[in-house]
Amino acid sequence: MRLLCSFVLFCATWGTLGIAVGQNSKPSQTQPAITLNISAVQESVKVGSPVRVRVILKNKSDHDIVVVREIRGFDCHVDVRDTDGQLAADTKLGYIWNGHVANLDLSRVSPQDLTGNLVSGTVGLGETLTWELDASKLYDIKEPGKYTIQLKKKDPENPSITVQSNMITVTVGP
Repeated sequence: MRLLCSFVLFCATWGTLGIAVGQNSKPSQTQPAITLNISAVQESVKVGSPVRVRVILKNKSDHDIVVVREIRGFDCHVDVRDTDGQLAADTKLGYIWNGHVANLDLSRVSPQDLTGNLVSGTVGLGETLTWELDASKLYDIKEPGKYTIQLKKKDPENPSITVQSNMITVTVGP
């Protein structure tokens, strides 16, 4: 029951933020206010090692913007694919954050995975916000090979716009 309450609280928090962001958005805006650029912290890693991605969000609007983030970096949709273009399998945490299931099975998750810490901050005109995330926390990247990674994030001023990052390749070796 506590798990369900935590999940409901989490969803309500995200929904409230979506409403608040939507009220401050400019509906007529057709161009995103941000760009996303990613790079691999290491282009080659050993099987079982973290696959760290550096994310740079840039404010390309003509004014300061407010960006809401989840401090673990999972406020972006992360897409990891193998050499055949197949989506990598979700980890337990990825099962929640990746959104690949229609109905969440709460028996498959732990309560700490349902909690997140949201922060908001202002990114000035032309300024950047940089953080790192570990894609291997969301996807099972345990087989040797090349994996492509791309991020998507809702525009902070117009949530109907999804901003895509560039695509990078990381090699996982024995």
